[in-house]
Amino acid sequence: MNFFALLATCAGIIVAASHAEATATEAPLVCRNLIDDDANGHADNRGVTTTDLIGLRDIGPNFGTDLPKSPLALSPDGKHVAFVLSRAGPALNDYCQALVTIDSQSQRPLKILDMTRGLINDVQSIRGFRTTNGTSLINNPLWSPDGQYLAYLVLVSSIPQARVVSVDSASVVFTTTSETAVREIGWTSAGMLLFGNEPEAAKLEADIDQRGRAGFLYDDSFIPNRAARPSIPAPIPIRFQSLTASGADLRLATIEEISERAERSDYRTSKGLLRSVPGSRGLAVQLVRRDWTSLSSPTDLWIQNADGRRERCNDPACASGIQNMWWIEGAKRLLFLRRAGWGNSELQFYSWDMKSAPKAILKTEDLITGCRLASDTLICLHEASNQPRRIVRINSDSGARTILFDPNPSFRGLRMGGVKRLRWKNSIGIECFGDLVLPQKHSNRSKIPLIVVQYLTRGFLRGGVGDEYPIFPLAEQGFAVLSLQRPADYYMTVKDGSIRTALDARTINQRDWNDRRSVHSALMNGIALVESHGGIDIDHVGITGLSDGVSTVQFALVNAPGRFAAASISTGFQEPKSTQIYGGSAWAKQLIAMGYPSLSDDQTHFWSTTSIERNVDKFNLPILMQVSDNEYLMAMESYGILKANNRPTELYIFPNENHIKTGPAHRFAIYERNIDWFKFWLKHEEDPSAKKKSTYDRWRAMAAQKNLAP
Repeated sequence: MNFFALLATCAGIIVAASHAEATATEAPLVCRNLIDDDANGHADNRGVTTTDLIGLRDIGPNFGTDLPKSPLALSPDGKHVAFVLSRAGPALNDYCQALVTIDSQSQRPLKILDMTRGLINDVQSIRGFRTTNGTSLINNPLWSPDGQYLAYLVLVSSIPQARVVSVDSASVVFTTTSETAVREIGWTSAGMLLFGNEPEAAKLEADIDQRGRAGFLYDDSFIPNRAARPSIPAPIPIRFQSLTASGADLRLATIEEISERAERSDYRTSKGLLRSVPGSRGLAVQLVRRDWTSLSSPTDLWIQNADGRRERCNDPACASGIQNMWWIEGAKRLLFLRRAGWGNSELQFYSWDMKSAPKAILKTEDLITGCRLASDTLICLHEASNQPRRIVRINSDSGARTILFDPNPSFRGLRMGGVKRLRWKNSIGIECFGDLVLPQKHSNRSKIPLIVVQYLTRGFLRGGVGDEYPIFPLAEQGFAVLSLQRPADYYMTVKDGSIRTALDARTINQRDWNDRRSVHSALMNGIALVESHGGIDIDHVGITGLSDGVSTVQFALVNAPGRFAAASISTGFQEPKSTQIYGGSAWAKQLIAMGYPSLSDDQTHFWSTTSIERNVDKFNLPILMQVSDNEYLMAMESYGILKANNRPTELYIFPNENHIKTGPAHRFAIYERNIDWFKFWLKHEEDPSAKKKSTYDRWRAMAAQKNLAP
């Protein structure tokens, strides 16, 4: 019986058992294909399709870079790893979320403990107000101290709730019924579950509703492109409640219980201290900014001894770039992970006995993140440019990797274009890199169009930031794709200690568009390097982007007119009026503090090198805009300008979406439309599907109007 057959058998038993539990729920319809590895069609050496990408099983959110915390949870005895396995269902426009466990030492089939639906978005505090940008929560489960239960977050009637599941019986014990979102969960050493909700949020929203009866006075709490009502201030106080693992004795958490939880958190208590990891015998390792007043200062690794003595590691391996640290065998040895190499494109694991020089045990350009220490072994998430995320075990002595769980085994059977890592420098000497993906059947005898995807290229090459530009499916359709890594911020080149605050960094970045010029240079030099390899049709280059990537597109259209033949963007261009009006007065004040002119000032000089409106006569290329409904107002100024000047432009607005679009049906439509768009404008090809006839009729009319017809 193969892996997924065993998994299906296991799931059947668990689902059947769950029906006997009074608190259990039936497996949602969207979960019916969770373990069906043939749901996307047999992987018989065919190319990667958009269906393959949308159907990937994910462990943690797809940020395209290092995760801020791990989605993995190691059991108290170290024998099992728990995590939430997620899969998008475009047909139902929903997600399956499954709580599962695997063995930490072997490749035994996973065990499904619970299945639910819906994706929980994280919340952020931006300019002092509560918002969400669409990034999903890192829903890491938590083991009870005795290892009998797991707690994690589920979505119930659109409200995040805490759920406790029995590990042995794979059944739901209880789910909280909080009227406001549960944002945090934890266990006390006595085995009590803590969950934190936000009763104050409901009061604040009710107060806003009441104020609305007399009309809202417009102020900094408004973000017009998101909603026609004030935002609530952030952060929101968390109220912790406590109950037993069986769901009994619900009460407010005691000060001792809350304090116990706080003591386990990683607090930064001294100036320049970025992180401290305690070991045995009173030892601690500390990551400290050398000049605590400077954001661009190097960092140092220090050992804090039990008697208070501190020793700095003076080896070059300890200088800057350290991402994480773990004590091995109590405190006999330190393992640390750092970013280094060309443009910090490499991950390096070091082992240090504090007697001799740190020893490199692993160096790779793959992405390794979310590591948990199990005795002297690391359990991590690993992905390569052509390999989606999986769970591996890393030997702390040798760095050898062993695959524990691959959620997408059939992906290895798909045909993918070749990937080549490219390295270059921009005009001010910053090291840059990107990944060039070529079609599987590419021949140098014929030149092919190039598409630039931005702006992170670490790990699996999925669809760029926001996951909207499907890299391998584009290569399968005959395009070369340059996945571009954004270079380090310009302010990091300032080494005189003058960059002391985030405002200092933003201001020097903005001055004379320093950072935008740096990124633009990286983009243009990268394209030139790709073209120097030959085989690229230099007259048919496309460019894409979301967020910061859109700023790169905008700067390129104005400052390299004629370089690009087609563009697709996921958020609106930045224009003088919409930026400071629809973004809200709080954002306008922040921009002015950075060096933007206010609307009462002359805008001409400042915007001359980047505004679409002031430079629309410089370029004439087709531009596709696919934006969310809570950001579309920011796109309207540039869209109106482009249409008024008869530029071939098309705008799609996706409902109930944020900066990062998460709806599976929306994501799939965006994938498909981007492929159709670039095939039409760069390769002069059309999909013969009858349902797309009206689309191509519009595009042909736009092409003919501006003499851009194939």
